[in-house]
Amino acid sequence: MLGIFNSSKTTEELCVQIIMLADEAIIVVDKHDNIILVNKSAEKTFDYSAAELMGKPAYLLVPESVRSENQRVVEDFVQDGSYRRRLNDKGHILLGRRKNGAEFHTQTTLMRLTYDNRRAIAFIIRDITEDKKTEEELLKLASTDPLTGAFNRREFSALAEREAKRSRRYDRPLSIMMLDLDHFKDLNDAHGHAAGDKALQRFTTICCNALRNIDIFGRWGGEEFVALLPETSAENAAVIAERLRKLVSETEIDFNGEKLKFTVSIGVAQFRPNEHALENPLARADAAVYDAKKAGRNNIAIYQD
Repeated sequence: MLGIFNSSKTTEELCVQIIMLADEAIIVVDKHDNIILVNKSAEKTFDYSAAELMGKPAYLLVPESVRSENQRVVEDFVQDGSYRRRLNDKGHILLGRRKNGAEFHTQTTLMRLTYDNRRAIAFIIRDITEDKKTEEELLKLASTDPLTGAFNRREFSALAEREAKRSRRYDRPLSIMMLDLDHFKDLNDAHGHAAGDKALQRFTTICCNALRNIDIFGRWGGEEFVALLPETSAENAAVIAERLRKLVSETEIDFNGEKLKFTVSIGVAQFRPNEHALENPLARADAAVYDAKKAGRNNIAIYQD
C-alpha cells in the first residue's frame, strides 16, 4: 500500500530514512541469524560500525552466558507464527553486549519480515540500562530506611514472615532480636540530632558487618532495630547478641571534636513450633529488651516463658 505516495521507490527511500534515523537500534537478521541490516542507532548502541556487523552472526551482540536462552526466545517467536512481539510483555528482558564486552539490559521487539520470499527477523532494541538503575533505586528507596540503609519496618516484616514460613516448613530453628540503643534521647539532647543520626548510622554498620549473610536486619523505628536469625536457636542467638553488644560498647564516634560512646540493650526470642507470624515472637523479644534494660542496660536477655 503506497498511501499518498505515487511510487514504490519514494516509499522505499522514506522507509530507509526512517529506519536509519530511528532512535531505537534496529538489527535485521536472515534465516541463518546472520545480520543483514544495521541502522545508525544500532552502531551507536553496540559500538560497532555497520561494516563490522554485516554478515556476522547475531550472537556477536549477545553475552555468551545468555545466548542459548535468547535463541530459545527467538525460536519460540518464529514457531508461534506471530508477526510482532514485544518481549518484555512476556517477561523477557534480553541482554545486549557492546563491542568492549560491556553488558546492558534491553527492551526488545521482534518483527517477522519477508524479502524475496525469504524470512527475516527485525530486532528493535532500546537500551534500558538507565531505566533499570532508576527502578532499582526506587525499589531500594521503598524497602530501606533512608538514614541508615537498613531494611525499613515494612520490608523487614515481609522478609521475616517469608523466612518464618520456610523455617516452619522445614522445622528449623529461628530467632529474633530486638536491639534498643540506651539513653538515646539523652544523646540527642546533649549533642543534637546530628550526633544521634551518626550514632544510628554507625550502629547499623556494626550490625551489618557482624551479622551473617543469611540474617535480616532492619530499623523498626527511632532507636529500635530488629534482626532475624535463621537456623539459630535462642541460645546461639544470645551468643551473637553478646558479640554485638560488646562491639557497640567498644565503639566511639567523632562528633565536633568529641568522642561519643553509646551502648545497646538486646532482647532475644525464638519462634515457637508452628509459629510463622512475626507479631508474637517480636513481642517476646521486646519484653526481653525490657528485662535487659531493667538489669542496668548494656545487657542482653533471652525471653523466658
